[in-house]
Amino acid sequence: MSEAFTIFITRISSYPTIVFTGLVMFVTLYWLVSLIGLADMDTVDIGDFNADLGADVGGDVSNVGHQTSVGGFTGILLKFGLYGVPLIVILSSISLIGWLLSYLYTSFLHQWMSSGILYYAFGTGALILVLVISMWLTGIIISPIRKNIAKIPKRNASSNIGKVATVRTLTVTDKHGEAELNDGGAGLILKIRQLDELQHPLKQGDKVVLVEYIQELNAYRVIPNQDSQDNKPSI
Repeated sequence: MSEAFTIFITRISSYPTIVFTGLVMFVTLYWLVSLIGLADMDTVDIGDFNADLGADVGGDVSNVGHQTSVGGFTGILLKFGLYGVPLIVILSSISLIGWLLSYLYTSFLHQWMSSGILYYAFGTGALILVLVISMWLTGIIISPIRKNIAKIPKRNASSNIGKVATVRTLTVTDKHGEAELNDGGAGLILKIRQLDELQHPLKQGDKVVLVEYIQELNAYRVIPNQDSQDNKPSI
């Protein structure tokens, strides 16, 4: 193992960089799991926060002041404009920016301190500062994305009603699920929900019909495609 690699490993596993190293590992693993269909974008989320806030604020940060009082984690997200996109996207951006900034801090400043009280005191201060900067920069980055999402015409969602899509997640429930719709191009990844999963449980690869667009969830209610069910070989 080279000396440069050893130094790199030491720095990313040092406090406070190790906090963001752990976050980067988590979001990387999540994206890999999502790509193979074991999870969807809603698995990591704060309930219906994004959907409710997006409907109330309408993608305009200037309207945040008119919202009812919120506190805690949700209030922090509001303050920095961290809404309107999936939470995993926000976490990914914060993790990467935070990891880079904390790594630079560890490389140029923190390495000269011994592992005593000052080491952890300055490290904790740097952790808080880096986290705030990362959230602020993430809010700036996702702002145009959030506005573009808000401008997508609702008729595009309605035009998909009646079309057949293919389930890409392992299961579909009333809480989570995704399907791929062939639109003649690269394809669309849509959020789907099944309200009668106990009667006709859906699994990866099944064909489904988009029967209703649920605006507050930004998802489609689906039912099994009867044609594909009829074509299954009998046992």
